[in-house]
Amino acid sequence: MKKWFLPLILVIFLMVSCGETTGEKPVNKGLAGFAVEFSKDFDLGSPQKRIGNYGEDIVTKINITALGYDNKPLTDYSGEIEIGLLYGEIKMENERPMIHNGYAGDIEVKMRNCLDNNRVVVKEVKKHEGDETTEQTGKMGVSPVFYPQVATISAIQGTIKEGTKGNQSAFNKRNLTLKDRKMVVTAVIEGGFYLHEVGVDDYSSIYMYTYSTPYVDDNIEDTTALPVGALIESANGSVFEFFGFTEMSFPTFKPVYVEKDGKMTIKTDKSLIPEPKDISEIIPEFIEIEDGDEGLSETEKETKKAKIKTHNKMVEKTLEKYEASLVTVKNVAVEWFNENDSSFVEYSQFPLRMNTSDKYVKRHILAQTLYTAPLFNAVAEKPQKETGESLHHYNFTGILKQHTSARPTWILVPRDMNDIECLDCDE
Repeated sequence: MKKWFLPLILVIFLMVSCGETTGEKPVNKGLAGFAVEFSKDFDLGSPQKRIGNYGEDIVTKINITALGYDNKPLTDYSGEIEIGLLYGEIKMENERPMIHNGYAGDIEVKMRNCLDNNRVVVKEVKKHEGDETTEQTGKMGVSPVFYPQVATISAIQGTIKEGTKGNQSAFNKRNLTLKDRKMVVTAVIEGGFYLHEVGVDDYSSIYMYTYSTPYVDDNIEDTTALPVGALIESANGSVFEFFGFTEMSFPTFKPVYVEKDGKMTIKTDKSLIPEPKDISEIIPEFIEIEDGDEGLSETEKETKKAKIKTHNKMVEKTLEKYEASLVTVKNVAVEWFNENDSSFVEYSQFPLRMNTSDKYVKRHILAQTLYTAPLFNAVAEKPQKETGESLHHYNFTGILKQHTSARPTWILVPRDMNDIECLDCDE
């Protein structure tokens, strides 16, 4: 047998088994996907002309056509679909509409929490046999791009998902880009920096978690630490809730540069950093009744507790507006704490107390000084055993953080020792 004969037989066998000798191509049948179109009167917007308003739904209607593999309407198709957004939420009367005879038209959708470039997404679903649960089949379609408002700090912080612990942002776990707003760095710490949206009072700041001290090495000759007061042109990162504290994780950011002495330097303007907000009257309250104190009846105690509960609900919503912002509390003293507790040993967290006009009601907020004001001796400032009074009284200024596992949940972090002003140290 000639040497070429066996290889020839093998080639013919492979061609037959692969269908190459038939001249036929596999034919896909049935649903390939969907064409999704907005109603003709819907303005898609553009990168230069954004649509909608922050915090408001974008309402429109869509039309859906089932398509075959030849990209033509599949008029004999009927099935159930799910409608959503690439980023954000959609509210509809019927969460799973049906397509009949290959078409479903004038479906009203209310699109919310959508920022930056977006699309409507339509997916086919099928019910499991024997129950009402469904699963996606992988057949889908998307609308043309539409252009809602760009992401801003105030939009991320101020759009709250109702019912979440710590008043979480509705954009949690979204990757977003901050731009088209003037932004300034208000504080820099070991693991990140705080960014403020200039000209905005409420929900105006956010923590940018960089893991290590933020440095800048683009567009300049030497790598430099990001300075306080730096203007930021844009920043991109993933919104993340860390125990109720909204942050943008592992961001990339672009400072504003100016030329100085022939070199490109980061533009700074500390005058844009806002004055600290006085939150002395809006920090959490608690009731303090000494053992053996018979000055209050049970009815009076319950009345005070109910009043405090109402106050603290207001506190949570109000302080959320100032999360990651510069704040101050006045005339506070270090409250007693266990110096062996892990919160103090690991983070130098300790409580600050403020008296009120009601001797039974106190206000509390935590302070944290480990990285930024390590020379502050909180242990020495605890109430004295002999008098029960704290050693000194202070005005504390710093960044307001939230941690839902702490008690109380709000924490003030001074930027440095200059943020801690003693009121009676010379007495």
